[in-house]
Amino acid sequence: MPALKSRTQALAAHQARALHYTVILRRCTEDTVDLSAAVIATVDGIQVASLSVKPGLRPDQLAAMASSLLAVAGAAGREVGHSACDRLFIESRTGTLLIKPLGPEGDLVLCLAMSPGSVLAKALWSADEIGKALASS
Repeated sequence: MPALKSRTQALAAHQARALHYTVILRRCTEDTVDLSAAVIATVDGIQVASLSVKPGLRPDQLAAMASSLLAVAGAAGREVGHSACDRLFIESRTGTLLIKPLGPEGDLVLCLAMSPGSVLAKALWSADEIGKALASS
């Protein structure tokens, strides 16, 4: 029961900071990444903050899938003796997803959905800046 209470308290704390997280997302991506969407979620897949540029995108579903994919990537890595997953890329002809754990204990997940032709180095820089901004706030 204490773990559930702790997770509930952590979720409430993150939700209370949702506006602050959204400001960080906007500030760290506005001039660097050609985004379709950006989501910060808990490792349980609950959306905490999001930006959506494309109409019709569903941040709640993206949050749930991003956290699940990061968990699967971590499990696959452990299966072959690798350490925790630092980031996951999903590339297609129509865009790229960058999924990355955030926070000192990896208790949050960042997902950046980028348009085709986005510069990956800029996305990595933006993701790192988001992580630093969250850590220092």
